Amino acid sequence: MPLPCDRCSNRSVIYLRYSGQHLCPDHFLKDVMRRFKRELRAHEAFGKKGTIGIAVSGGKDSLLCLSLMHELSCGIKDVSLRALTVDEGIEGYRQSSVALSRKVCDDLDIPLDVIGFWELYGKSLDGMIKESGSNPCTVCGILRRRTMNSWAREHGCSLLLTGHNLDDMAQTVLMNVMSADLDRLLRLGPHTSTIEGFVPRGMPLRTVPETETHLAAMLRGLPIHEVECPYSVSAKRGLFRDLVLEAEDQIPGTRHMLLRFHQSLLVGRTGGPPATKACHRCSEPIIGADGSGLCKACELLERLVGP
Repeated sequence: MPLPCDRCSNRSVIYLRYSGQHLCPDHFLKDVMRRFKRELRAHEAFGKKGTIGIAVSGGKDSLLCLSLMHELSCGIKDVSLRALTVDEGIEGYRQSSVALSRKVCDDLDIPLDVIGFWELYGKSLDGMIKESGSNPCTVCGILRRRTMNSWAREHGCSLLLTGHNLDDMAQTVLMNVMSADLDRLLRLGPHTSTIEGFVPRGMPLRTVPETETHLAAMLRGLPIHEVECPYSVSAKRGLFRDLVLEAEDQIPGTRHMLLRFHQSLLVGRTGGPPATKACHRCSEPIIGADGSGLCKACELLERLVGP
C-alpha cells in the first residue's frame, strides 16, 4: 500500500530516493514546477520581452518542457513562445513524434515549425548514413544543433529551451570526463551568457530525473512517444546510461553530483565569452581555431553530401 505524502495526508505516487520524500500527484507536480522555475531564473534572458524558442522532439521531456513553459508564460507580459521540431528523416520513428508535437502545439496554441534535413541539407539522415556508413548519432547531433541555432536566431529568440533531463545531463558530463574533453564540458549548456552568433540554450528540466519527467508528463495528460530511435542501439551513450543508472542505484544522488561537478567547472571559469568567426561557407559562427575555415556541420556535409 502506498505511503502517505510527506506534505499532506493524500497517498503518494512516487518516492524520491535521493531526497527521501514521498509525494502525492499534486505536490510532486508542484515540486517539478519549482525546479523548472529555479532553472529558468538562472537565465537573464528569461522574463524579458520577446520570443522564447522551444525545441520539441515529440518525446515526453520536450513536451513537458513545452507544457510547463506555456503555463508560466501565460502570466508574463510581452513574452511569446515558438516551437521547433527537427525532422531528421528517420523512417518509422520521426513521423509519429512529429504528429505528437503538432497535436500538443495545436492544443496550446503555440506556433510550430517543422524543418527537415532534406530541406536544409539535401538528404535525410537515413540517406546520409546509408551512403556513408557514418556514425548516425554524431551526424544527427551536429546537424540538429546547427538547425536549432540558426532557426532560433532567425526568429529572434532570446533563449532556446530543450527538454534535457537529469539523466541526459549526467550521462553527457560523464562521457566528456571519460574522453577528457574539457572544452566540450565548458560549452555544455545551460548558457547564462551570450556568445556572438549563438542563441543561449536553457535546460529547465536538467535537475529532474527521467523517471520523474515520465510521471509528470503522464499526470499532466501529455502523450508519451513509446517508439525508440532505431539508431539508439549503436549509440555510445547507452554505455554511459547504464553506468550512471548503476551508480545511482548504489549511491543515490550520483546524477546530481555529476551535475554539481559540471557547475563547479563553470563557476571557476574566468574571462569573457570566447571569440567567434564566421564559417566560410554558411556564415554560421565557429568557436576557436579551425584550419579549414568551415564549421563542423559544413565539414560533415562536404563529406556526406558533397561541396
